[in-house]
Amino acid sequence: MALALSTLPFAPSTPAPASRGSAAFRPRGAHFAPSPAGRSGGLGVGLPLACAAPRKNRGRRRRGGGLVVFAAADYYATLGVQRSATIKDIKAAYRKLARQYHPDVNKEPGATDKFKEISSAYEVLSDDKKRALYDQYGEAGVKSAVGGNAGAYTSNPFDLFETFFGASMGGGGGFSGMDQSAFRTRRRSTAAQGEDIRYDVILGFSEAIFGTEKDIILSHLETCDACSGSGSKVGSKAKICSTCGGRGQVMRTEQTPFGLFSQVSSCPTCVGEGEVISEYCRKCSGEGRVRVRKEIKVKIPPGVSKGSTLRVRGEGDAGPKGGPPGDLFVCLDVEEPSDIKRDGINLYSTVSISYIEAILGTVEKVRTVEGSSELRIPPGTQPGDVLVLAKQGVPSLNRPSIRGDHLFTVKVSIPKRISGREKELLEELASLKNGGFARAPVKPKPVHKENGSRAAPEVSDQPDDGEGDWLKKLSDFAGSIVNGASKWLKDNL
Repeated sequence: MALALSTLPFAPSTPAPASRGSAAFRPRGAHFAPSPAGRSGGLGVGLPLACAAPRKNRGRRRRGGGLVVFAAADYYATLGVQRSATIKDIKAAYRKLARQYHPDVNKEPGATDKFKEISSAYEVLSDDKKRALYDQYGEAGVKSAVGGNAGAYTSNPFDLFETFFGASMGGGGGFSGMDQSAFRTRRRSTAAQGEDIRYDVILGFSEAIFGTEKDIILSHLETCDACSGSGSKVGSKAKICSTCGGRGQVMRTEQTPFGLFSQVSSCPTCVGEGEVISEYCRKCSGEGRVRVRKEIKVKIPPGVSKGSTLRVRGEGDAGPKGGPPGDLFVCLDVEEPSDIKRDGINLYSTVSISYIEAILGTVEKVRTVEGSSELRIPPGTQPGDVLVLAKQGVPSLNRPSIRGDHLFTVKVSIPKRISGREKELLEELASLKNGGFARAPVKPKPVHKENGSRAAPEVSDQPDDGEGDWLKKLSDFAGSIVNGASKWLKDNL
């Protein structure tokens, strides 16, 4: 396994003799191996090391401690070629080693890591620019060229293999292992569904109750009719992405002290499409979608309320690359009057009457969602009583045939000031309630004597039968009025 150059301090119990595993640094490209005795001591690395560090940077052994040196990979040594090898020699070496260590053929432990090392070496040495950086600065120069990450490479090692041997090998049909199978997925489809759109609508109170139809103007993305969403000019052909080779994905390999780690991600050049546009559509500038203002009619069903949301399918933004459109969501707000409150399918209001109307009863004009209606106030109505206009409320949203009620809470108004005459009448009513009825005045009947002279009138203490019945009825009715008035005066004053 190739290891990144790093140093790790350690403290052996006794200084290791120079003859055990000692190693001398040599110029870049030279190879050395610890002495056989050093396989278990000294540097602590029992594998051949390829050193790319200058002589002055060699690890120095100190008393009571030392340095463990991990040398960077030598790409020429990995492929087994000389530094003066031609590109033809490098390709031939890679072809031979790739066949030997491919995981589908070589099942030995470490074969996969060796295969990745071979691919990493070939990627650098087969590219003139990367090879020049490597020859001049070593592996650090290649790392800097790809962003400074340790051993970062953008190609998939199995792509390199397919370049030489095709998509399958030995009839096996593909790669083995989790990372290979994960990367096996080729270009992904980018025809995704478009975004949803929100549109706010304000309704009147009656519109929300009885339903309506609204004309709204929205701006959304539609698939370009010139290129059918491809973004390419008509007649032009898309090119295979050179970065990912048409797969839509790249594998990023990082070399760490623990080995090579690979990560598959979407290709940054073609954004996962596997193709790049050679000539852009002039109408959409390669986007595949154009923005359009459109007027549509939205039907508002009866019984909606504040905060309700209506979904209009297919009126959102069109999807990229000809994908299906999203939906339009119409969010409703309702203007509610101050004198009518809504709770579910029922409506609530307050009706104010005088205390006389509460005692005697009346018919009041009240406001409803259907206009002005008459509300009958029965005699003896108490404050706080609830009177109902049946089926004058809100239709049920899911079952419009069911409709709620309009309920009115009675409020009795008691005057703070009354006229003198009103006060006399109320006091007379109170006396009728508390002391029976007062004696009614009786007209005197003249008595004629025989000589024709007028005698003094006679006054009777008892009324006649007809007059007594009328006074009794008046007293009973006045008593009921006084009882109600007294109760409300006591409760409200």
